[in-house]
Amino acid sequence: MSTRRSLPIGKVPFQSLRKTVLGHLGVPNARLLTGPAIGEDAAIIEMGDKVLVLATDPITAAIQNIGWLSVHINANDVATCGAKPLWFLNSILLPAQANEELLGIIMRQIDQAAHELNISVIGGHSEVTPGLNHPIITGFMVGEAAKDAYVTSSGARPGDKIILTKYAGIEGTAILATDLANILENKLTPTSLKKAQGLINEISIVREAMLAVEVGGIHAMHDPTEGGVLNGLWELAEASNVGVTVYDEKIPISYETKTICNILKIDPLKIMGSGALLIVLKSNKVNAVKSSLQKEGIMASVIGEITSLENGRKLIKADETSTEIIPPKQDDVYRVLDELNINKF
Repeated sequence: MSTRRSLPIGKVPFQSLRKTVLGHLGVPNARLLTGPAIGEDAAIIEMGDKVLVLATDPITAAIQNIGWLSVHINANDVATCGAKPLWFLNSILLPAQANEELLGIIMRQIDQAAHELNISVIGGHSEVTPGLNHPIITGFMVGEAAKDAYVTSSGARPGDKIILTKYAGIEGTAILATDLANILENKLTPTSLKKAQGLINEISIVREAMLAVEVGGIHAMHDPTEGGVLNGLWELAEASNVGVTVYDEKIPISYETKTICNILKIDPLKIMGSGALLIVLKSNKVNAVKSSLQKEGIMASVIGEITSLENGRKLIKADETSTEIIPPKQDDVYRVLDELNINKF
């Protein structure tokens, strides 16, 4: 019998990335300014006085709005580098017995999201694939920025402040409210359940990323996806080789997220966080960035600061005790779906 352990559903753990992935990257290239690394959202390639920013992500944890999500999730990764998303490609894998109507629905969703962000769909691939029980899309987004204007996850410096836009757990809440509606409908009011499901419309962080870069003073940005805000903070700190101190009471969590997480007994800081943006910036730029975001109706909260690596990575609780911020073994969305025996895959 094999003693090899299976990888968990979701992101491959960072230990496996270091051991198995990051040592097999082909030949070096002098024009690659930012390549594969823990916590980085995209690759950055020198193109004269500009850079191209390239990101790829699949959509596997959601079925509804899969085409729309594919555009927005990949655009988010490009935007965290301070680049405007411009060009999108995708590979659409359909399950056996899929019909043309399903393909049409997905393509209309992609088209809608592309129009929302002023993005061109420039290519891709579609096929019916054996072994699937639902569609899977892998998106690939390309953006552009001035060579002296891009940012990465690895630029955080001790003394910087950390802003979180919107709320923690936006994407995870929307997925749980949709996929577990039959469980939650008896424990939430219809209004709250509908509002929680509607959080999916808050998934884009392109506008806030562009606004922040326009103000200036940004050292790093990162969108907390799988593993939630805490994992996003750990990834950012790991990429920058720094410590971080954040305050539990300062991290905004919506009523719907708190309620659903209490019902399901999961941590709102450890569920998929797409829709929020972590912005690391000079302390003297905090007020200007917050003002710019708030003028556009985007909530922005200062949740902590960057410290030296020796100070560790800490979440300070309301009672002033602290816990170490470490990457979770698995996003709580996947865990709860598995515990409830809801197999989407």
